[in-house]
Amino acid sequence: MSTPAATPAPTAGPLRVLGLFDHAGVRRGQDRLPLSGRVSGPYRVDLLMDEGVDLVPLAPATGRIHRKLRDVVEHRTGVRVDLALRGLPRAVRADAVLCMLEDKAVLPAALRRRRIPPYRSVPLVVVSCWWAEEILHGSAEQRRRIARTVRQVDRILVFSRNQVEAFGAIGAAEKMVPIPFGVDEDWYTPAGPRRPRMQVAAMGIDRGRDFETLMDAARLTPEIRYDVFTQPGRIPSPPENVTLHPPTSMQQHRENLRAADLVLVPTHDLAYPTGQSVLLEAMACGRCTAVTRTAAMDEYVDDGRTNLALPLHDAAGIAAVVRRACADPLLRSRLGAAARAEVEERFTFRRTWREAAAVLRGIA
Repeated sequence: MSTPAATPAPTAGPLRVLGLFDHAGVRRGQDRLPLSGRVSGPYRVDLLMDEGVDLVPLAPATGRIHRKLRDVVEHRTGVRVDLALRGLPRAVRADAVLCMLEDKAVLPAALRRRRIPPYRSVPLVVVSCWWAEEILHGSAEQRRRIARTVRQVDRILVFSRNQVEAFGAIGAAEKMVPIPFGVDEDWYTPAGPRRPRMQVAAMGIDRGRDFETLMDAARLTPEIRYDVFTQPGRIPSPPENVTLHPPTSMQQHRENLRAADLVLVPTHDLAYPTGQSVLLEAMACGRCTAVTRTAAMDEYVDDGRTNLALPLHDAAGIAAVVRRACADPLLRSRLGAAARAEVEERFTFRRTWREAAAVLRGIA
């Protein structure tokens, strides 16, 4: 049975949220610092502070012994315990706990199930990326573990509406809150012509990328050059018109996007959005983009207006889209301008965390 969270007593001041997430130095109250002194969190979760939320992150583990003990325990148990345990004193005074991502929620949910304070009474919100896919296509044991954790969670934030149905399979549809994914539109911006230019660029290291079909499409378009950025060995035998590159720094990644005439995001059909980061980053840079249309990515695709839709697992169809875009600079320019405007209106991380803040206030 799910253990409902008790309603905390009203507090003065901003909503206090304990953040269980990995980061590189996000500090509480850093929204009062100059921009140069702020540290970005994952998915720019630090922007919650600009929404009147007193976000309380935990300092990264720095001591050698601390890191060693953490790694041994978490490897043996398969549970991310360090953040949840170190967060116990702060959870006592929190109005809500935000877990990013799913693995950070396992221990707080287990403690709540056993009615162990303070997690037994503080509302628990999880940002989920992979649970929907594991619910639909994982093992029976994976599904059982997810359902057990989800029963103790108050709200689950996801980045596509199609995931609600997947969570309905374990009786959790009412806990789902779809919010739009975003991009840092102040970092990813249009720029002047870059040299050398790329005709077609594709980037990605996650399992959702469909580089196999992309390589088949490249073989059908030998007159077009492709630059693909991914892990070494991911693509074993590329055709001659494909140049492979290892992953780059964030700054170089932005320059690569700006240098591309067309940014391709070919993906498999997963239950969660895959490829939306590169898609929105390229759109924010004002580039012409093409992405596989799947149920999870549908709300990020507006074929012919802000981007182009790629058919799923269809090399000939992808080749046709690539040829069309590469042959029409006016089309690319129109789509790039519309893409930037769409990002500013709908797909910024500021909007992502504004909507998340509303969810947190609604349950605290």
